[in-house]
Amino acid sequence: MNSTRSQTTCAIFGNPSTLKDTVLPTYADVMRYCQKSIQTCDKLPIVEFQKIETTLPLIDKEDLSSDQKYLLDMVIAITTGDCPTTLANRNPGILCHSRWLTTANRILRLYVSTEKPTKELELMVTYVMKVYAPSWFEIKKTPKVTFGARHLHSMIKKSLFLPEKYKCVVFDAIQRNSYYAHSENVLLAMLEDDRPHIRELGLRRILKARSNESPTQEIRQFDLPALNFKGEEYFNMISWEKPLEPPATLKLSTEEIKRLIENGSELLDVIKLPCHTQAVERHIKMVTEASAAVCGEKARDGFIRSRQESRKRWLEIFP
Repeated sequence: MNSTRSQTTCAIFGNPSTLKDTVLPTYADVMRYCQKSIQTCDKLPIVEFQKIETTLPLIDKEDLSSDQKYLLDMVIAITTGDCPTTLANRNPGILCHSRWLTTANRILRLYVSTEKPTKELELMVTYVMKVYAPSWFEIKKTPKVTFGARHLHSMIKKSLFLPEKYKCVVFDAIQRNSYYAHSENVLLAMLEDDRPHIRELGLRRILKARSNESPTQEIRQFDLPALNFKGEEYFNMISWEKPLEPPATLKLSTEEIKRLIENGSELLDVIKLPCHTQAVERHIKMVTEASAAVCGEKARDGFIRSRQESRKRWLEIFP
């Protein structure tokens, strides 16, 4: 068989991968090389790179983990166009399919070590700089579930810079995961909005939802709404033809809601839950480590329990 391609350029990083001379590259081949590039990126020297501007929320670094601090410092470095040696020598975190944060860290680290990045790599880095990292730190700063709809809308607005073919991909993913655009979650956000007229509007829409809802013993279906990606405000992302009341406000009587409207719609502390799944991801990491270290359900359970107990004792010694 004649050779079809001796070298294949990685679609993301532009480097030739090691493929057999007699076969065309498969997706698995390309990703295998890309993953290798990311895994070894922290060993590469820093080169002159094009800075990419972004805007980050003010956040206390003391509240961040080492991986989170790395992302913050690397974003600042790329914004200023200067990556100090101390940052280059730091560990960007273990690459794990369940942890996007360290993957983003390594993509940025690879960028500052690539003299001639491909357009695809530049686009990925720009997305991390303008969408992923700012959104991540905004969620870290305001983690309550009542901010979920605002965070989702913010991600949509931040993604508008993308070329149309990539924007369609991103918007399709956002649509499939538009749980925080459901009227229940948007109403929660409206009740804790800083603007009194938005809080009043949220209360009135709850009254509308109650008037439209017929008594039933059936479990209510949670259907993802069709998003309006051109909405200027988070409460304009969806249609309000048939809003559903959030379960957290069912404790409020109709009379109480009317009183709140009459008294100026005071800021409500409706529910105290996080809008993210960081705790879940933390346990996914622990289960992944246990699976790599031991075999069997009992062994994994023992590994996890001993790790948790060890951390608990360390916190008692070094609070």
